[in-house]
Amino acid sequence: MKRRIIIGLTGLLLAGFLYAALRPLFDGPRLPGDDRISTVLLLLFSLCHAWYMLGWRHSLIFFALAAVISWAFEEVGVATGLIYGGYHYTAILGGKLGHVPFLIPLAWFMMIYPSYVLANLIAGDPPAGSRGSFGRIAWLAFLSALIMTAWDVVMDPLMSGPTIQAWVWERGGVYFGVPAHNFAGWMLTTFTVYLAYRLFERWKPGRAIGPATPEISALPWIAYAAMMVSTMAPGQPPAMLVIAPFVMGLPLAAAAKGMWNVKC
Repeated sequence: MKRRIIIGLTGLLLAGFLYAALRPLFDGPRLPGDDRISTVLLLLFSLCHAWYMLGWRHSLIFFALAAVISWAFEEVGVATGLIYGGYHYTAILGGKLGHVPFLIPLAWFMMIYPSYVLANLIAGDPPAGSRGSFGRIAWLAFLSALIMTAWDVVMDPLMSGPTIQAWVWERGGVYFGVPAHNFAGWMLTTFTVYLAYRLFERWKPGRAIGPATPEISALPWIAYAAMMVSTMAPGQPPAMLVIAPFVMGLPLAAAAKGMWNVKC
């Protein structure tokens, strides 16, 4: 019964996120909170799916590591410009803790978890878990960080662009106004999160609530694909219609084979 409730809730949250994220494509009725609701729905989906795949303790530890580490990197980044380049947040994302909106650490985890699952599938591992030598754990953390940073390659030009401008790059940059320095910072931040969690997970493996069927393993894949579509849909900049399917489509294609080879 518990397993069915969690899977049902996970499916409902994913369905709600898909509607909120893809609504502009079919001009459906707006949801309360507009763009923020899609972030919250994807965050809750990631937490629920992680609860099923890792157990509730590991899910909370993963979330806490992602939130605390990402906030610390962002706080130093905004204050110094050393990690991502010089930038600051506008008032669009609401209240802040220090220099960083409260929503940002939550937004990191909402994509850190699906990227973690995709990395495992690409590596030919079960969709959750971290096994092997330290070198393999570091490789999985690096692969996860690449998949996560691919999302930022698509998302950042839109969110920092003139249409939304959730943050401002103070000196601009070579990539649609985004400095290349930013992507190195994303790799560093996410690699740190993944390495910390994967080392913990290797030491103390999580306990799944139920079997990782191909269908259940596909849910984070769908979430990642929906983020790709939702960030390229506005067509800002127009080149994103080509860039997004390439940088985010490659991890999706690579993970697809592993996803359907999952053994229950």
